[in-house]
Amino acid sequence: MKIPSLKIALNENISMLASWDLFKGILIVRFVSLDDIKKQNSHIYYRSVYFAKVVYEYRDSNESKQVKFTIESTPLGEKHVTVEFLDSLDYPVLSLMIAIKKRVIDLDIKGELP
Repeated sequence: MKIPSLKIALNENISMLASWDLFKGILIVRFVSLDDIKKQNSHIYYRSVYFAKVVYEYRDSNESKQVKFTIESTPLGEKHVTVEFLDSLDYPVLSLMIAIKKRVIDLDIKGELP
């Protein structure tokens, strides 16, 4: 039995993973918002790089960190989103990364990114 890679799962089933509540009781980081989104100038037309501040809830208090995310269009028209935390984090962030990617995809589809 072949298990799909995380990259495939994130690209194909991101909405299912974002609402997946199997680990609901142990998730300690909750996405709140993505603010101050700024686009980096680039000469590569199929790749857009953005910087933003992610606000999240951790242990009943709101915290924020700087992130960099990239939206890259493939020759077949698919879009791949990668997220990189610019500030260090000391706790598991898989659920936060999935939520950020979902929000970025929503903003891109609606045309609300700068």
